[in-house]
Amino acid sequence: MMEILLPAFIAGMLVLASHIPLGRQVLARGIIFIDLAVAQAAATGLLAVRHFAHVETEWLLQLAAIATALGFALVLHQLERLGNRVQEALIGATFVVLASASVLMLANDPHGGEHLSASLAGQILWVDTPQLLGLAASAIAALAAMKLFRHPLLGFYLPFAIAITASVQAVGVYLVFASLIFPALSAYQSQRPMQIAAAVGITGYLSGLAASLWLDWPSGPAIVTTLALAAVFAAVTRAVAARQ
Repeated sequence: MMEILLPAFIAGMLVLASHIPLGRQVLARGIIFIDLAVAQAAATGLLAVRHFAHVETEWLLQLAAIATALGFALVLHQLERLGNRVQEALIGATFVVLASASVLMLANDPHGGEHLSASLAGQILWVDTPQLLGLAASAIAALAAMKLFRHPLLGFYLPFAIAITASVQAVGVYLVFASLIFPALSAYQSQRPMQIAAAVGITGYLSGLAASLWLDWPSGPAIVTTLALAAVFAAVTRAVAARQ
């Protein structure tokens, strides 16, 4: 079991390494659903290349997912001029359209249900070494871009697209959203945001993987649930401590 759980846990920590700082920026910018839309864009681009071009070569699929996510990130950057409310509404609408397009592409595929489930709920228990290396490279690239650049396109949208593209293929759309938002929410307006967010993320992944092992639950949904519970617990603890 450790041969399966240890790579899954490492994958989760690599996802958190980039998603915690990105999640803080998402909350600050007020565009909460951007990760869902970018993750869905990457997944839809990959499905489209596989469906229409019948491509199965791994590096070509990765290139298609990255190109789709980067293109979508450029569009989102241009939408900033419309204001947060309009931008957020368009992001949500785009997510719905992309998700529906994915369902339509897989409608006549005998394995369509499996592909759709994998893109949404993920298969974190089956991550392999190339995926872990990809997650590590994307996390390093995203963190470096956030550190080096101040322009929103290079300091936020570009690293966001890079990190999300690698993560969604390893852990799925749902877990990408949970890893980005729940730790950030738990530490919102805290004096120690990184420490609290990291604690929530690590606790959520450890608890979710343990629940998946002991209760025979699907690993992705289990981790999403435990991340939410850990975030709620941290928020309640902070509230109680503040009153005292």
